[in-house]
Amino acid sequence: MSNPDDLPRTPMSRLLEEISWDGRSVSKYRDGGRGKENVLTAEVLTALDYLPRDAYLANVLRHAHGPSAAAELAAAEAEAAEIIFLPEEIALNPAAKSGSQLIVQPDATITSPSTVVLLEAKAIRAGTFGPEQLAREYLAVTAMAGRRTPLLLLVLGTPPPVKIRGGRVRLDVTDAILANLEDIYRRAAPHPWSLGELRQRVAACYAWLTWTELAELVIAEHALGRHSGTFAAGTVDRLVDTIERAVKWHGGHSDSRSPSRDR
Repeated sequence: MSNPDDLPRTPMSRLLEEISWDGRSVSKYRDGGRGKENVLTAEVLTALDYLPRDAYLANVLRHAHGPSAAAELAAAEAEAAEIIFLPEEIALNPAAKSGSQLIVQPDATITSPSTVVLLEAKAIRAGTFGPEQLAREYLAVTAMAGRRTPLLLLVLGTPPPVKIRGGRVRLDVTDAILANLEDIYRRAAPHPWSLGELRQRVAACYAWLTWTELAELVIAEHALGRHSGTFAAGTVDRLVDTIERAVKWHGGHSDSRSPSRDR
């Protein structure tokens, strides 16, 4: 029998641990965490995890805006993928002192035999990125991938350009990554790719879609009725409804605070 401590923790347990770090701000979850990106992501990702992967998660990946080759490969292996919500943080320079470490805190990872997807989700109404966040996440996913294909997947409230905290203008995702890439590369531990290769391959390594698009893709797939009349039909109906309600509910609330996991 497996040791319970060796098993992956559930999205609920990971979400509760994340909330525990919010200190006095924990009171903002009294409305069920409405508008909070981590709560929305937990609800939607859990449903996508349990829905038939080839029909739903794969469909979402295939329709993300960005590199079709990376997304298609991740979609093809969706059934075999391991989804971890709020995985352990990643230090790009682990040998540095704690105060100087370059930390990446993914909202989720989706790993399969040939791909590594690092998922970064933003609140529907108030999603902003930290100044170095996208460069750090790009460096992290490309280092994690090894021989596999990396993909940085952004789930956003609105299409790019994206808002950077403290910035005066919105930036294209590629520009936001490149703006701090050289500095992060210099400060991080040795990377398997050269700086030139990282710059050249940016556009091939990220994709994005909005929460509304994600919900619409799920609803459209459900409307095809592929699982109608099967033993799983009721379960599929309920999980699809969970995603639709979660996106609508969280989208109806404006949270003025910046997300906590945006370093």
